[in-house]
Amino acid sequence: MPYPAIVRNWENQRLMKNDASKPDLPLADIVYGQVRDLLRQGELAPGQRLSESELCDRFQVSRTPAREAIHRLLNEGFLTQGSGGRPSVAEIDIAAAEEIYDMREAVECLAARLAARKATTEDLLELRAILDEQRAGPAGETEFLDVNDRFHGCIYRISANRYVQRTASILLVSAGMIRGSTHGKYDYDSWSLAEHEEIYRAIEDGDSVAAEDAMRRHTRHGRFQRIALLSRAGARK
Repeated sequence: MPYPAIVRNWENQRLMKNDASKPDLPLADIVYGQVRDLLRQGELAPGQRLSESELCDRFQVSRTPAREAIHRLLNEGFLTQGSGGRPSVAEIDIAAAEEIYDMREAVECLAARLAARKATTEDLLELRAILDEQRAGPAGETEFLDVNDRFHGCIYRISANRYVQRTASILLVSAGMIRGSTHGKYDYDSWSLAEHEEIYRAIEDGDSVAAEDAMRRHTRHGRFQRIALLSRAGARK
């Protein structure tokens, strides 16, 4: 199946925009981005095997870009290689999830602090528009996660720090893989919107300390819920 023309996550949207001005974007980068999108959305299950031929068929590419994409995904830890040599989707246990959230807290807090210093009126309007979507009430967790990732992705962009953006894009995928390993309802209704609004107000006020503090509370809230769900999933096995 050819790769989708419209990519849902914020980083791949940026890649597609860049592609318009750079028609020679390597196919390996496109395949890599699409596989990461599938991982982020939980459409590739932990332990699921992948092969070059499967990627070639799915994205209608030759073996070289498929091989390069797999190699990069292995290096970043999204895929693992078993004794048989065939790559498979990495399985995330509680210890790995804790490490991911340690990194997410560090990067998210830095992004919020920088965004409070650098946000323009245009940036604030974009963030507010995403909040308006969330206020309207996403239809289920999948739609919420799309809005949530765009809100955080907008803050990464506003931070104007390439290293924050690069690290955050990897952590978004890792967080998506945690989501795919959990079972049960993620209770975003009771707290996410209020916390996003608190983060937004601090960025709008240019208060970097308040933005960082609000983001830290928000990240820790999500961490507690996700790891609790992951623990529950492990107990069922």
